[in-house]
Amino acid sequence: MVAINRKSECVKRLEALRQENQAFIPAYKDLSKYIAPKRGRFDESRSAIGQMIDHKTILDGHATRACEILASGLSSGMTNKSQEWFKPVMEDPELSARPHVRRWLDQVQKILLSVCEGSNIYGVFYSIYKELGIFGTGCYIINEDFDEVIRARSFTAGEYYLGADDKGRINTFARKFWMQVGQVVETFGLESCSMRVKADYQNNQVDRWVLICHLIEPNDDRFPGFVDVKNMAYRSCYWESGEGTDQFLAIRGYRRFPVVAPRWETTTTDQVYGYGPGWNLLGDVKQLQKTVLDKLLAQEKLHNPPMQADGSVEGSVNLLPGGISRTSATTPNAGLKPAYQIDPRLDSFIELINGLKDAIDRYYFVNLFLMLMNVDKTNMTATEVAERQQEKVMMMGPILHKLDEEMLTPTLEIIFDICQENGLIPEPPPEIQGMKVKIQYISILAQAQRAIGVSAIQRTLGLASEIVAATANPAAMEVIDLDEVIREVADLEGMPAKLLKDPQALAAERQQRAQMQQAAAATEMANSAADTTKKLADSKMGQGSALDGIMQGVAA
Repeated sequence: MVAINRKSECVKRLEALRQENQAFIPAYKDLSKYIAPKRGRFDESRSAIGQMIDHKTILDGHATRACEILASGLSSGMTNKSQEWFKPVMEDPELSARPHVRRWLDQVQKILLSVCEGSNIYGVFYSIYKELGIFGTGCYIINEDFDEVIRARSFTAGEYYLGADDKGRINTFARKFWMQVGQVVETFGLESCSMRVKADYQNNQVDRWVLICHLIEPNDDRFPGFVDVKNMAYRSCYWESGEGTDQFLAIRGYRRFPVVAPRWETTTTDQVYGYGPGWNLLGDVKQLQKTVLDKLLAQEKLHNPPMQADGSVEGSVNLLPGGISRTSATTPNAGLKPAYQIDPRLDSFIELINGLKDAIDRYYFVNLFLMLMNVDKTNMTATEVAERQQEKVMMMGPILHKLDEEMLTPTLEIIFDICQENGLIPEPPPEIQGMKVKIQYISILAQAQRAIGVSAIQRTLGLASEIVAATANPAAMEVIDLDEVIREVADLEGMPAKLLKDPQALAAERQQRAQMQQAAAATEMANSAADTTKKLADSKMGQGSALDGIMQGVAA
């Protein structure tokens, strides 16, 4: 248990988290070097910032581009800013279908989407998708903001350290980051700073960089029921690195854990950091760079081979186009010639390179995402995408579920809580007060996942129709509840619930229509009977009319 008045305990906790993170740093450095050189911070100094990309290592940027397609595809397919990608629902579908409940849920959806659109969260999502594709773990923090309601800040691998509870859920966050003296004073106040920072500030040395430590962890010292900063569910402590006193720059708090740290894949439930596609394709990326280098060397030797000059050459050798090298005319076959001849067979290099690129594309689901991003241009539906890329869509199922669970749902819960605390969420209807609101995802990728269920429904309906046509017996269709079929397909396709009629209102309409039809039928029968009576009354007896026949029958 960490006492908030003991900075040394916080320093030990941060160091323990850093040590666990160190086991991943060698792999992170390799992944950064070969796939995304601009990502990853593995040195506490500021010397790595602004370094040039080593293009002697990355001769072919295919893996970098494939990772960007993955990030763009997830951004467009899961969290598209221009489309509705989630909707709040109740656990009980009947509650969600009630008109006044549905109106409240629609209001909540519009508010959350508006807050997301007015903040920087979509840019953070894109950055995190890249981190997941490369390193397998992403991390960002969501804070309240006066101007934008929320403001998010993303981190890159090596820049932060995480801790988890006994259920494997991330509940601790730590980092070291740089601030200038002027920024430190402006953020935390001059009275909270160390003597050195105070002296620098007073001497106008406001641009000197200071290393700051930050730790967010569960607040075990809090007294439940108190709402002050020191008794919030999570404490947030800041201090200057290497400063020898027990003084904190600040001790703050959060009602909820503000950090979201999704993992692409974990091998055990208690694993803190995850693995991503980058871990699996790193060997292919290294082989691609080596093969490209060998191909370039072969091409260079073919077009500009190493030359051999014998002793008859006078002066220096000129290998430039049109250059002249002088030789002795008395020596046969004197002069310059290639040292050796090679047959590089460049087509074999190209075949190998294309094979490696295809393998990288498969790890990053490039074909699926390119198709999804072109849905609007090709007028394809999510169902058509799912049919063409069914294998890849099904493979992404566990990944999307994990991102929903560890990234999108926690994000929306944090935003909902912040909006509710600031009075932006309207009062819910009485029958759902105190109930938990669920999030249902209706993005293109979510629809593509559910489209597999739509195909199953379509096949069942097709089979039933074939049976009816073959047997001329409509009883086969009576097995299927067509109302529920339409509602289920609409839900799977992400159709807004407000476009479907309320079941109770629909039942009332049908009952009213049936009563009107019965009344019309009764009226028609009455009119028919009256007409028949009139005809009988107008018939003359003894002239072979219908009335004569009736009377004869009565007499008999």
